[in-house]
Amino acid sequence: MNFEIGTDILNIKRLENILKKYPHFINKYYTKEEIKIASSLKNPLSFYATRFAAKEAIFKALKGKFDFSEIEILKNMDGSPNPKILNHNDIKIKLSLSYEEDYAIAYCFVLF
Repeated sequence: MNFEIGTDILNIKRLENILKKYPHFINKYYTKEEIKIASSLKNPLSFYATRFAAKEAIFKALKGKFDFSEIEILKNMDGSPNPKILNHNDIKIKLSLSYEEDYAIAYCFVLF
């Protein structure tokens, strides 16, 4: 079994500006289920920011083998992130997410 690690930090304001300027960005980088969850939130920006940082960290760990739209981060029953690569159940991902006022950060450990 092989493993890789990845990390990313994102300026949340930068993502907010991108979302305002390019509304189609959401459909390109997030899954339908992620968009559905975000649209039910009072402040979806932190959701989008942590997911984008997570997708970037996973993308880096997997050396760009999958598109962002193939990476989905939902939640487990306990609230912890549940990342997966769609249609690739053989890839196991552990993920840590956090955000503050200005930044979102993600760290992942990928087994394949």
